Amino acid sequence: MVRLVRAGIVIAACFAGAAIVVPACSPPGALAGADCPLDEDSLLAVPEECCPCILREDCWAQDPPPQPPEHCRTGCPPGVPFECCPCPTPIWCPDGKSPRTLAPWCSSLDAGTDASIDGSMSSLCAGGTCTPPAADDWKGPISFWHGWDLESPPCPEEAPILAFEAWAEPPPLSCGTCECKPPKGTCKLPETWTVDSEACPGGGVKTNLDPPTNWDGTCNEDKSIQSGKLCGGVPCVRSIMVSPPTLEELPCEPHLVGDPEPKIPHAWGGGPQTPLGKACANASPAPNCTEKGKVCVPTPPGFSSCMYREGNHPCPEGWSERQLLYRHVEDNRTCSACTCEAPTGGTCSTIATVFSGPACTDLAHSGSIFAGMDAPCWDLMAGAPLTGVSSTPPEYVPGKCTPSGGIADEEIVLADPVTVCCYLPAS
Repeated sequence: MVRLVRAGIVIAACFAGAAIVVPACSPPGALAGADCPLDEDSLLAVPEECCPCILREDCWAQDPPPQPPEHCRTGCPPGVPFECCPCPTPIWCPDGKSPRTLAPWCSSLDAGTDASIDGSMSSLCAGGTCTPPAADDWKGPISFWHGWDLESPPCPEEAPILAFEAWAEPPPLSCGTCECKPPKGTCKLPETWTVDSEACPGGGVKTNLDPPTNWDGTCNEDKSIQSGKLCGGVPCVRSIMVSPPTLEELPCEPHLVGDPEPKIPHAWGGGPQTPLGKACANASPAPNCTEKGKVCVPTPPGFSSCMYREGNHPCPEGWSERQLLYRHVEDNRTCSACTCEAPTGGTCSTIATVFSGPACTDLAHSGSIFAGMDAPCWDLMAGAPLTGVSSTPPEYVPGKCTPSGGIADEEIVLADPVTVCCYLPAS
């Protein structure tokens, strides 16, 4: 009941003619503490000493007007009298608006302390930043936002006019690194075993000792030559030529390392993952701050106080946060596809053996052969029997492929640059 009690004392004193000192006497029924913050029960929401005037107009008539203690004016800039302070403490302006009517002479103070007609706290720059006026040839200051297109907020109510939107230069296009997976290959065992009646390199009567198709290399006795058998009057067996194993490899499969799905840069001109700069302004001049020579620029969360200029320019002193944006970005860059050359370096080898005894016993000759070599010719004992052949499981070592592609085609158009410089107050 602080407010009502205080009002009652003053009114009683007026009617009783008591010789007590009060700020002013008012007619019965006058609203006491009309510009002081009240709570939900219409009681004074601040300490009594923080509301020295029951009727503010009567306080204005006093010379000098009463000034409350410092703890009552934590929101008033130094040098600004209480009657010219829209929001002495935050509780006076919970919604960013001041209910107070300021003294008529407040507008004449240095740097301007007048509140706007709707009672906003322009003089204290609530929700804004006190910034020097824009330098020569620069426009602003404006409220500037920078971030991803997808997160772009609307211009704030205090700066509802969209001055421009522009985009940053896209970064270098990352195409990843092309590599080739190892090829898949098959290694086929020797298919042709040719016995000759003459010593290497042959040239006599030939006898076929080939194993069956799709042979697995185990002992094969489907074909044989008896001891001393003659071919053209001479022993059929004098040498043997064995075809090398055959290596067949499929093409390598290309793939990217580090960036399996390279980002498509075309979205940079306005897609959801595009760095956007948005400048918002107000048709009315920015209100003055209490700090002489500065104006109040709305800077809600995410916004900065900046100025801008068409073209590419250095920032003036004090405006050290610089961004170069472009109103027009045409990004036609692409990454060439990854490809692989034919595999090379693969090997396929086996040990081929010919026997002169039953069940592949009594070794006649054995040797290591590999894919790509000339068919080897081995001399044998003239007239020796040949009863079977065998070959060890092939040993396959995959080759390698040389990758190519994954190169950025640098075709990008940047036009209509605009330089944005933002104000960083000295700490």
